Formats: sequence, structure tokens, C-alpha cells
Amino acid sequence: MIPPARCVAGPASGRYGSEKRGSGMPGTMPRAIFINLDRAAERRRFMEEQGARLGIAMTRFAAVRAEDIPVEQARALNHRWERPLTGAELGCYLSHLAIWREAAAGDGPVLVLEDDVMLSKRLPSVLPRLVALPEVEFLNFESYERKRFVAHPPRPISDGLAVVRVYRDKSGSGAYLLWPAGARRLIERADARGAAPVDAFLHGARALVSWQTEPAQAMQLHLLEARGVMVPIPATSSIQEPRSRLPLRAGNFRFHARRLATQLRLGGEHLMRLFGRRYRIVDIVEGDFDHSRS
Repeated sequence: MIPPARCVAGPASGRYGSEKRGSGMPGTMPRAIFINLDRAAERRRFMEEQGARLGIAMTRFAAVRAEDIPVEQARALNHRWERPLTGAELGCYLSHLAIWREAAAGDGPVLVLEDDVMLSKRLPSVLPRLVALPEVEFLNFESYERKRFVAHPPRPISDGLAVVRVYRDKSGSGAYLLWPAGARRLIERADARGAAPVDAFLHGARALVSWQTEPAQAMQLHLLEARGVMVPIPATSSIQEPRSRLPLRAGNFRFHARRLATQLRLGGEHLMRLFGRRYRIVDIVEGDFDHSRS
């Protein structure tokens, strides 16, 4: 087994209306952890500077390196999803899983971050209210600019910010609040199912009580760059490298069968649109990520 990864301490009005009565008083700031490879020093500086600028104390989690994963462990984990995972994907999964285990033992939510995510400049002012949300296990902060299945209408939290219940998402694991109950649910799923790309694993957990902030309170750097927003560091990642399709041969049948099953389940989600669910992209306010105007 790989040794446990270590945590290292680091340095308006809108369309959603006003907060409803009885929605809870603001809570305390959660523990914030960002996942970062030892060799990614530039990203570490970026996250530490971002945390200092926003007033969010962040702890660095030394990410699991692909080359440190024993072959036997990789083989045991890497056979239950729709295709074999790359070493980088498996290391990312194991890094998140280690943080889930910490969160499961805690008494409050943990803010989990990847080191290529830009946080909204208004996040510090709304984060205590988000921590105080009742009956939430997982709260996604980011938009990956892909449609997801959500409830309607959103629930106002503060002036210009809402949360919306998510029934099925597809992409993004860069910024989320995870409550102990949600962490325990994810660990149970991991023990039963093995590894998957982290975003697919998170958003495929149908029993997880998942919500989303709207507008998004985080964006991955490569998505902001594609929108023409200046980003402070290179936005490329080995996780995002293009992959070829899995060949159609007998040895890959189980992977193709799982992918087909996923598509059939998504068909069921589309049917629920007949009963009031929406399939849409959550709102993004680009100005929230322009820290030059802070």
C-alpha cells in the first residue's frame, strides 16, 4: 500500500433574491485543504497566495504520485469503471479518498480544492452561510460549463447567491464542501466499487445529497482561460490530456457494458424532466473571478 499522504499547513443584488427566514445563521469557516503534487511548486504558490488574498486559511495535502502506487493496488482498484484509469487519474482519486477519510472522522464540513481552481472573490463572505446549510452532504462550488440535472427553483442563500439541488452532474471535482455524512457515504461506495475518475465517482454517487452554488463560486483555470480571462499560471494538466477510445475487443467488454449502463441511467434522468427537473448549465459571473478589481 502507498503510505498515507500528508497535510502541510500553508500561509450585490442579483436574480436569486434574498435569504429566506429560517435558513440558519452563518456558521464558522471550514477547514480548507488543497491537493498538490510535490513537484507542482508554482501551483502551490498560486493556491497559498489565493488563500491569503481571500482570507481563507488553507492546508496543503501532498498528492499521491502515480509512480508511488504499487502495481497490485492499482490492479485491485482499477477494474470497476467504464475504462482503465491513467496513473494520474488514480493518484488524484486516492488523494481525494484520503481527504474523505479525514472528513468522515470530523464534526463539520471540509472545503476540498484542487490546485488549478480559481475561487470567487465573494466566496469568503458567503462561505460561513454555506457551512450552516442543513441536510446537505456535498456542495459543489464550481461550474465545468456542462449541463446537469437540477431542481427548480434554486434556494436563495444571500443577496445574489443561491444553492440548487443536483440530481446528476457529470464533471468537476475542483472545489466542493463535504460534510462527514457525505464523506462516509463516498467511502462506502469506494470500498464497494473501486476507483473511477474523481468527478465521475462523485457525481455518480446517486445516494449522495448533492447541491450546487449558483452562480458558481469556483472555476478551473483552463475554463477561465478559454473564456478569455487572464489566469496567473499555466492552465494545462495531465488529467485533461486527450485519450483515445477504448478498442472494441473481448477483453474490454466489461468496460463498454458499464458505459452503456451509465447511458441508460442518464436516459432515466432525462425522463424526470417531465416532472419539473431542469437540465442546464449553472450561472457564471466572470467578474467574480477578476481579482484585479478586488
